[in-house]
This record gives sequence, structure tokens and C-alpha cells, in this order.
Amino acid sequence: MARHPLGRAFLALALCFVAPSLLLAASSPQLNIVMPRGVQRGTEAELVLSGARLDAAEEAFLYRSGVEVLGLEQVDANNVKVRIKIADDCPLGEQLIQLRTRSGVSEFRSFFVGALPSVDETEPNGALEEAQGIDLNVTVSGVVENEDVDYYKVTMEAGQRLSVEVEALRLGTTLFDPFIAIMDSRRFELASVDDSPLVLQDGVLSVVAPEAGDYYVVIRESSYGGNGGCRYRLHIGTFPRPTAVYPPGGKAGETIELRFIGDAAGELVQSVQVPSLGEYGFGVFAEDAGGISPSSVPFRVTDLGNTLEQEPNNDFATATVADIATAFNGIIETPGDVDVFRFTAQQGQVFELECFARRIRSGLDPVINVYKGDGSGIAGNDDSRGPDSYLRFQAPETGEYLVRVTDHLSRGQADFVYRLEFQPLAPALTVNIPRIDRYSQTRQTLVVARGNRFGLLLNAARVNFGGQLVVGNTDLYPGVTVHSQPMAENMTLMPVVIEAAADAAVGGQLVDLELRHIDEATGIRGHFVNDADFVLGPPNNSVYLNGHIEQVAIAVVDELPYSLEIVQPNAPIVRDGTMELKIRVTRAEGFAQPIVVEFPFRPPGIGAPSNITIPADQTEGVYLLNAAGNAQLGEWPIYAIGQADVGGPAYVASQLATLNIAEPYLVAEIARAGCEQGQEIPVLATVTLQEGFTGAAQAEIIGLPPNATAEPVMIEAGAEEVTFVVKTLADTPVGKHKSPFLQITYMVNDEPVKFVTGRFELQVDAPLPMPTAPAEPMPAAPMAEAAPVEAPARPLTRLERLRLEAQQREGGGE
Repeated sequence: MARHPLGRAFLALALCFVAPSLLLAASSPQLNIVMPRGVQRGTEAELVLSGARLDAAEEAFLYRSGVEVLGLEQVDANNVKVRIKIADDCPLGEQLIQLRTRSGVSEFRSFFVGALPSVDETEPNGALEEAQGIDLNVTVSGVVENEDVDYYKVTMEAGQRLSVEVEALRLGTTLFDPFIAIMDSRRFELASVDDSPLVLQDGVLSVVAPEAGDYYVVIRESSYGGNGGCRYRLHIGTFPRPTAVYPPGGKAGETIELRFIGDAAGELVQSVQVPSLGEYGFGVFAEDAGGISPSSVPFRVTDLGNTLEQEPNNDFATATVADIATAFNGIIETPGDVDVFRFTAQQGQVFELECFARRIRSGLDPVINVYKGDGSGIAGNDDSRGPDSYLRFQAPETGEYLVRVTDHLSRGQADFVYRLEFQPLAPALTVNIPRIDRYSQTRQTLVVARGNRFGLLLNAARVNFGGQLVVGNTDLYPGVTVHSQPMAENMTLMPVVIEAAADAAVGGQLVDLELRHIDEATGIRGHFVNDADFVLGPPNNSVYLNGHIEQVAIAVVDELPYSLEIVQPNAPIVRDGTMELKIRVTRAEGFAQPIVVEFPFRPPGIGAPSNITIPADQTEGVYLLNAAGNAQLGEWPIYAIGQADVGGPAYVASQLATLNIAEPYLVAEIARAGCEQGQEIPVLATVTLQEGFTGAAQAEIIGLPPNATAEPVMIEAGAEEVTFVVKTLADTPVGKHKSPFLQITYMVNDEPVKFVTGRFELQVDAPLPMPTAPAEPMPAAPMAEAAPVEAPARPLTRLERLRLEAQQREGGGE
């Protein structure tokens, strides 16, 4: 997917004059699919772009070279015909296209460019006897319905190569996992495939016809599913179809000899001119007298030369000697195969060791290990780059080292190629627009109405460097101004507002969006990259296919019937404080739609609702911001963005305003207090005023228990303590109440600054019971003196009886 100046090709075509109508203008065009799904290079073709709100289409943007737009024809509000010319040397494979209308820019969608003429599937072709006869070297466009199987018949000479490749999932229409097979006239299957690593869930096959006669190509959904969206482009012919190239990378600008591996007719050797650095998604095509492969084999373009493994190199003793100034290339050719390279590094050298296998569409699942020269282990990795491996390696001493490569499951195959690159630590920067919706391209383009504004966030991925970043290119489109502030060193997000002059021309283009280091002497710049999800599936809406671009579309569109403005705060928000940020709406006469407003950029420590709604009959809304106790101090750029229904969603941003985060103007401390129900208690607050505090602040206790109150007090300049009187009632709940705190309101530039401080505990107890006097005894009534009654004798215990008997015996003996 090359970034090429011609990839910005577009044609502005005035279809008809439409008088601007603020209240009837459509917005946010939606592109769903491009038909047909593929065209032949060296021809002219007509594409039909279908979706919603595509009326007043003016331009088609193309992101890659080789295709020229000749004209547009409006079919209806949801369909546009685009006439294109495909160059003879147009790169084969995916092209990306999107529409600009007078009200916005659509999503980008794909179509494919092939080398072969197209034929359409003809039903019935669901059995061998019904197979559709076709010529060799054509591309069949078809659909697999539920439980559908499509058969195609070709006639081959003995020894002739028959190659098949299907584009199905890669068309980006739906989750279509195709199965393809080649059968002979006796119904024997010569080859079949479900998934090929080279082409993801799609498949490639090639066989050499053992005899002259008819052969059959079969395609179905792998589990016999299918639906009207399961479209395919089936390339059938004599072209070479390798599954790998070796070496799988080379040095930019050099001419290199490559071996194409995996074709049924044997290896093919070609010389290829390696392009310059920075060309995304470069691949090489195998070509011979039978034709050219329909899709490329990915090829790494770097500033490294190549070292190729020398077999045998399966152990430390036979390791291939290599220089880390080159890339190490090899093939895990047989089950259990292991490749070892020996290299020298200096003490303290640090490298990022990358193993490229799955990322260059090899079937290898690599595992790498690094050892000292004596065989003692240092580090290893399996899946840090998806199935590929990565580790950061620092040489502990000067000397020899070893790196070992094998497959995770000890598999091996003739096309299991890999490439090891020792990359020195170097600064790198990429830029994208964060998604607001995981699965859509909403607000991934820059669409601004004349005399209005649009806002976006830029996300920066810094690698191996720090420092502030600024927008690197601000001349995006005539009449458009870019407003931004430097991105803080500890931040990855930057708010940007673009503003179109009232007389800016309606139009658009693809632009390179860049960020750069604030110190231009560093030379650190990063360009825009973006991936859009095309095909999702189980589990959990995993992404099976996406589209990749390295430019962004910008468009100036017709006026919109509303605008937004942040009422610039003249006072700061302070830590542990809140702010009611006012958003003002200016509505065109007659425009009465609710406006959903978001606050996309939140400085560190600032919280806010996800959105607020300004009702259709109002012109102002309030966004409640709150600052944590550790909110990052300083002045921060902020903006608001609104969405309203203007014949579809239409977005407008406020100006880039400033939010000042400051320290609280005072700090209060309150000791634990306690009282009984129904009592009053003085609560003493010790106050520390910030330097420069003038005037007075109102302090109010918030969070008292039910039926407990305290009057606000004023904290004057110079005060060191203030006293609140907390009044409780008989039914104030008993217990430890830990929620009370002080809410401070301090006026700055005639605006209230509200924050909290002085959290404390209030203990409320039940009153102790009142003490009571003992009751007086009743006087006793006089009674006649009774004769003493002798208490009955207590029965003696057995021991007492024995002792008594013994005493009596002794007395009788005297």
C-alpha cells in the first residue's frame, strides 16, 4: 500500500447546481460497498458506490496509484457511478476509494485490480455435471449462497500448470471463509485448501496436470454456509502461484535475486529492484510465461543487507556466522528443524530483535532464544508480536552470541521463511485519530463547514524518545486554519480544532498529517496512519481484515445551521474542585434540533460526563467538570464538539479554549468532633490560605447527617481558623459520620471557584439516661413480739456423724 503522490488522485465534477439550504443539507455520507468488487488493469471500468446520503457527490478520493477518476454520475441519493481508468502498470491488489459530497466525506471501501479479464458466475453450477465451462486465465466473479457449491471446468494439456487463487475474505464484504479444490475428470481431488497463510482465510493452489483433459475448480464456504454477501473473485489460470519468497526482505535501492517458493511447477528465480524506504505494504509478484500471480508476497524493505542461513546450522557448533549489521534469513524446512546464527556484539549494545514470519505471511510460528557464546541462556520470546517474536537485547559483555530460531510446535515446511532484524534503538513516531466507535470510521476524516469549526484528537505513539510535540503541517487546505497547542511530554493525545473561513471554497483533498518534535533539530517527525475494520467475527467481534491508509481526507462543506462556543472561563478549576463549563449554541433561524455535546479531551485528573444534550429550544448547556486532588496543574487546550441531525449527523466544534488547573486557594483541617443528639457543638477549622488570597471565601459544611445543620461562614483574608456551629436534633442519627467536608466558594474575576477541603468525622451519641433517687421504704406495721422459734437442726453429714460417734466412744472409755 504505497504512499504515492498519485494516490491522491481525484476529479471534481459539478453534477448539478444545488442552492444551499441550511435546513435541508444532508450530512455524513455513508459508503457501504463498491461494485463490481474488482476490475482489470489496462481498461476503463464503471464502479457503483452504494450507501446512504450520497447525494451531491463531487469527488472520489483514491489512496493508491494507478487508477484515474474520469467522472461521476449521480444515480440517486444512495448510489453514485464512478468512471475510472486503470493504468497498464497499476499495482495488482486492493485499492481504496471514498466519496466527497457537498456535506461530508464517506468511509473508505475497497475494490480490487487484477490482471485477468472477468467473467460472471452462471447458475446452475452446483454439481460436477453442471460445471460452468470457462477459459484459462480468467477471474470469475461469483456468490456462495447457503450450502452452495460452485464448479468450474477448464481444459488442460499434460504438464500444464493450473493455479487458483480466491479473493473472498479479502474483499472486505463479510466473514466469508472459502474452501477451494482442484479435481480431475474422475472426481479425484488433486489439491485443496481452506486457509493459506499468504492470503489469510482465503486460499491458493497450484498443480501440474498429470494428463490432458478436463479439470474442475470447486469453491464453497468451508462449513457449507454462505449468503448473498459471500462474494468472491476466483482467479483460474496458468500463472505462477508461489507461497513464499526467499530471502523475504532486502536493502532499499538494491537489486536482489529472489527465489519464489511453493509453486507446483517448481521454484522461480527473479531479480527485483527493491524500492526506497517508507513504502508501506511492498510486495513482490512472481511472473513467467504463464502470467503473473494475482497477489504479491510481502517483502521487507529496510536499510539492512542480507545474511542467508547456511545448512547445516541446527546447533551451536554449526551456527551460521553473521553480522548484526545485516538481517538473518532462513527457512524452517522440515519438522524439528532449528536454525542457529552466531554473531558478535559489544558490551552495552542494545537492540530490538524482531523475527518476521507471520507478518510477512509465512506459516511459521517462530520462537527465538538468545545465548552467550558458551551456550548459556540470556533471553527468549514466543508471541510478543502476535505469533511473531520480539525481545530487547542488551549485550552484557563484548563477545560472541547465538540466536536460535524454531517453530513453536516444531513444525517445518519448505515455505516457512523468516527474517531476523537487529534494530538499534531509534526514535519513532506515528500519528492517528482515536476511534470514537470501535467498529466504524465515524469522525476519522476532517470535515468542516464553511464559517465553522471541527475538532479532533491526535494520538501520538512515541518510541524511544520523549518531549513535546507540535503539528508539523498546518497548510491542509485553502481557507482552513489549524488551531493547536504543543502536546505535553507525558501526554499521548492532542486536541486540534480546524476552522474554515466563511468564504472557503467547498472542496477537499487527501493530505499528509504530521506531528513533529517541538525541537526541529531532533529531526523526529511522524506521519498519519489509520486502520479501519472491514471484517469482524467470533470471538468477540475480532478483526479479521482491515484497511490501511496513510493519508487523511479533509473537506470543506456547505454551511451548517448551528455553531458552538465555549464561554471562556476567567477563573481556574482547582484540585478537588468543580466547574460549570458553559457551552453556547448559535442557531440559524428555524433550526430546532437537540444537540449532543461531547468534551473529548480531558486533561489529566479532569473528569466529565460522556456527553450532555442541549434541548432543541435552548441555546446554552452546562458541562460539569471535576478535578481530582492530583489533577495536573497548568493551562490546557480544550474544545467541545456537537452533533445534530441535519438530514443526517452533522458535527461542529467550539473554538480551542483554555482550561486553567490550579492549586486550591485555601486548605482547611478539622479535628474529629462529637456531641449528643439535640446538642450544638462548635467545630473548629484550621485554615491555611494560599499566597495572594484576597477578599473572602464562603465555607459550607456538606455531608452532615440528616437533621443536623450548620450555617455557612466567611473566611476572610488573614484568617487562620474559623468556627462552625453544628446543630443536631433529637432524631439526628447516632453513629460515626465520616462524610462531612467543607465546600469552598471563592470568587475569581467575578466567577465562582468551587472546591472541597477539610474532611472530618462527626460523632453523634445518644444522651446518657437521667440519674434517679432510690425509693423511700414503707414504714413497717407494729407487730406483737413472737416467741423465739428454734431453727430446726441441720442434718449431719456422714463425716460429721462418724466424728461424733468417735468422740462419744472416747468419752465413754474414761
